[in-house]
Amino acid sequence: MTRLFEVTHRDGAARLGKLSWRGEELLTPHSFESKEELQFLKELTIHKAEIDVTVIAAQEGTSAEQVDADVVVLAGAARFRDDPRGLTKALLEARALANPDSALYVPALATPTNVSLLVYAGVDLVDTVMAEVKAREGYFLDADGERRFDEVSRRPCFCNACNGATMSELSFEHRVTLASDHNKKALKAELNKIAENVERGTLRELVEGRCRAAPGLTALLRLLDNEYSYFERRSPIVRKATLLACSQESLNRPDVRRFSERVIERLRRRDGILLLLPCSARKPYSRSRSHRIILARLDKLRQYLNEAIITSPIGVVPRSLEIMYPASNYDIPVTGTWTCDEREWVTERLTHYLSTNAFESVVAHVSGPYRQICDAAAASLGIEVVHTVNDENILSSASLQRLSAVAHELIDACSPARRDLRFDYIRDLADFQFGPHASEAIFPEIPKIRGLFPTYYASDRGRRIATITGTYQTLALTIEGAGRYLRAREGSYCVQIDDFQPKGTVFAIGVLSADPGIRPFDEVIVVNDRVIAVGRALMSGWEMQASKRGGAVVVRHMGSR
Repeated sequence: MTRLFEVTHRDGAARLGKLSWRGEELLTPHSFESKEELQFLKELTIHKAEIDVTVIAAQEGTSAEQVDADVVVLAGAARFRDDPRGLTKALLEARALANPDSALYVPALATPTNVSLLVYAGVDLVDTVMAEVKAREGYFLDADGERRFDEVSRRPCFCNACNGATMSELSFEHRVTLASDHNKKALKAELNKIAENVERGTLRELVEGRCRAAPGLTALLRLLDNEYSYFERRSPIVRKATLLACSQESLNRPDVRRFSERVIERLRRRDGILLLLPCSARKPYSRSRSHRIILARLDKLRQYLNEAIITSPIGVVPRSLEIMYPASNYDIPVTGTWTCDEREWVTERLTHYLSTNAFESVVAHVSGPYRQICDAAAASLGIEVVHTVNDENILSSASLQRLSAVAHELIDACSPARRDLRFDYIRDLADFQFGPHASEAIFPEIPKIRGLFPTYYASDRGRRIATITGTYQTLALTIEGAGRYLRAREGSYCVQIDDFQPKGTVFAIGVLSADPGIRPFDEVIVVNDRVIAVGRALMSGWEMQASKRGGAVVVRHMGSR
C-alpha cells in the first residue's frame, strides 16, 4: 500500500512527521481539536489496538510488520491516566504492533503536562478531549500542571482566551468556556515546543523538566527508562545538542547507558598502567586548563599510560573516546558534592571497567569525591590504587611532581609498550562504532596518522582508510576502509540495495535489507554484490527494512562501478 505518513525528524522514539491525504497535510505531533479533523482519519487505513493492562509489552521488533496501517489507535488509553505502569506497557505494545511509518494515535489522554512524555514514548497524534474534560471539571491546564478555578485570582496566561479576564467575576459556564479555549491553546503551544526540541535533539531535557510537575509523570519516565532496548534501538549514536544532566533521571538516559556499555563490551582489553583523572567543564577534556597542565607535566610519559576520566553521569571515559558523544558534549551542575545515586552509578561503572581490563597498576590523580569513588571500586576488587594528590589540589606543584615521579617509577618497573596516541583515537572509535575487534580488520597494520586533533585521518600506502569527521567526531570509512571491514565482518553495518547508483540519499523504499544493529547517525556501508557507497544512517537498520517512506542513508563517498 502507499504510505500516507512519513517521518521527517527523529529524536529517539519521538518523531516529527507529516500525514498527507487528498492535498491536505497534518504535521505531527498533532492534536485533533474537532470532529472535522477526526473525519480526516476515517478515510485512512486505521487499526484500533485494544491493549489490556495485564498484557506484557511484546519484544520490540517481533511484530513490527503485524499491522499495515497509516494510523494505529490505542483505544481506551484514557483508563491509564493514573496508571503509569499500565500506560508504559500499552504504549510500547501499540508501537510494536505498527510499522515504523505508521502514526500512533492515543485519544483522550493528552494534557499540556503529560504530552511531552507521550511523544517521547513514540506517540504521534493526540486530541483535546482531556483539555475539554478538565475545563468541565473546573481546571486550568498548562505545562506545569493544573489549577482549580477557585485557585486562580489572575489570568492564567496572556492568550486571547484569558486576556482581560478576572476569574472571580465570571460565571462557572463562562469560566468553563474560557478554560477550554485556554487548555487547547496550552496543549498546542506545548506541542510546538516539543517539535522544536525534537528538531534540536533536546526532547529528553524537556521531558526531565516536565516530569517534575507530578509524581505520576516522574514514575512514567522512570518506567520508560527501564525499557532500555526499546529506546536504545531508536536513539541516535551522536547528537549536536549538549546533553544536560540536571536530574537523577539523567543517569538512566539510553545514550548514557549505551556509551558506558560499549566502553566495556567493544573496546580492546587493556593492560599496563591506568591513570585516572577527574572530568572538566570544558570538552574535550584535553582542551581544558586542568588537563592541559597535567598532560604537559607528563609529556612523553603519556605514550606508556592508559588514561581514563571519571565523570557523572557517564562513568568512565577512556581518553581515546573523549571526542565521542556524549562524552564530548554534556554539562552537569557543579556543586562540589555528589549525590548518592551518582556515587553508586560511577563507582559501579569504574569497578566494571577495572575488572574487565588487566591493568598491572592503577594511578589516581584525583581528590574529593573522585578519590572516594576510586577507593570504593578498588576495595570491592581487592586491588591497590596509587594516589598522587595529597593536598586536595590536583594542580599543585607537589601533586604534579608526585604524579610525574610515580609514572616514571611504574613505567620503569612495568616496561609497557609505547603507543601512538593519535592512533588510539582512531582505533578505539572503530571498535566503539563498528564492534569488537573492528579495528583489527580495518587496520591490520598501524597506518600513518595525520591531521590536527581531533580530526585525524589514517592512510596506508598513500590510500586513505578512515577519517574522524569534524561534525560529530565519528570515524568515517572510505571505500577502501569499508572493503577491508567487510572482508572480515560481512554484513555488519551494511545497507543492501538493488544494483543502482544512489544520488545523495538512499531512501527506505529502495533498501532490501539492513543490519539491525544500525542506529541513527551511524556510519554505514551501502552494498549489493560490492561496496557501492559509504554514508550516514538517518534511521535504524530495522526501521529501514520495515519503512516505505523517508531517507535511510545520506551518501558520502561512492565506489567505482
